[in-house]
Amino acid sequence: MQRETQTETQQRRRKSRDSGELTGRRLAVSKSSLDFTRFVYRWINDSPARLYAMTKEDDWNVVMNDGVKDDSADMGNAVSQIVGSKPDGSALVAYLCRKPRKFYDEDQKEKSIELDKQLEQLRRGNDRSGGAQADYIPSGGIKMS
Repeated sequence: MQRETQTETQQRRRKSRDSGELTGRRLAVSKSSLDFTRFVYRWINDSPARLYAMTKEDDWNVVMNDGVKDDSADMGNAVSQIVGSKPDGSALVAYLCRKPRKFYDEDQKEKSIELDKQLEQLRRGNDRSGGAQADYIPSGGIKMS
């Protein structure tokens, strides 16, 4: 028994202590290599036209691998991970992308304004386009807290 304990303590641990990094997860990346103050990050699947729309028609850029992810699935230098399969059986790959936080915040504000308008219409008993709903509306109106 004492010999087993001595051998165990002499061995070096393979498991490192939790460093706050995203380790051991499927889409894990090295957080210390990312700039969260200036950018917002997300994974975007390379499904038909999705990656193109997000990177060419929006402000997302594919993150290049400079020590960000050790097990990237991309043959080039992009940070990527196989996340499933496409209907044809080929690999579905997700790419880590980033957007300047300023642009992201502006986009979220625009979305919020539109959602607030829709919510106000619903409170009045209208549908999202402003037309009257044919459903039952209580005499006191619709209350949402």
